[in-house]
Amino acid sequence: MSLLLGILFISLFVSAIVRGSFSYGKADYSFQEHPVQFVIVLTFILGVSVFCFYRFLVDIELI
Repeated sequence: MSLLLGILFISLFVSAIVRGSFSYGKADYSFQEHPVQFVIVLTFILGVSVFCFYRFLVDIELI
């Protein structure tokens, strides 16, 4: 499950970087309009994805 969540969050991160914007719920984040909020949210998403991949590696006893 953690591997699937990691893939989901990393795909959201890459998609947002490529497009320069993304929507979540009723909030729209765009790098052109709000660069600070965009970077903060993307940093959070990247952190969650790294944590999910870390949990996956711990679950399969690689770390």
